[in-house]
Amino acid sequence: MSLPRTTSGVIVQQQDGAFFLMDTEGGEVFRVNETAARIFELCQSGTSLDGAVQALVRGLDAANQEQDIRADVQRTVAQFQELGLCEPTAV
Repeated sequence: MSLPRTTSGVIVQQQDGAFFLMDTEGGEVFRVNETAARIFELCQSGTSLDGAVQALVRGLDAANQEQDIRADVQRTVAQFQELGLCEPTAV
């Protein structure tokens, strides 16, 4: 199952160690942590849920936390959808 597509016009910006999702069309800015920014980038790349989990497991060196990471990805994507940052499809 693929992650939902990101909404047109939303970009990731990093400034002074902080991460932001910026809606260039709606004018809203959301400050997120680094993991949420990475999840958003994975949505932009069209990867699958399993692919996103594996990418985060490798990036965080967290092989024993795959189930927790999967739940975090699903929660984060649901929040992106609620905020209109990703298309409203189920993960």
